[in-house]
Amino acid sequence: MSCGGCVNSVKQALLQIPNVEEAEVYLHPQSAIITMSKLIDVSELQARLSKSGHYTIKETASI
Repeated sequence: MSCGGCVNSVKQALLQIPNVEEAEVYLHPQSAIITMSKLIDVSELQARLSKSGHYTIKETASI
């Protein structure tokens, strides 16, 4: 991500995924906090996010 528009695109793409309740996306550092009602595999998140651009997502922590 390189701008606020990218942040917005990623957030909107994440919020369109079933079972994603909230998405907080940050430019610096490039990160997102995703709240889900049901566990979604990172590969599914990546597949859906890729439709919005060349964005990559990886899991760094789960609660």
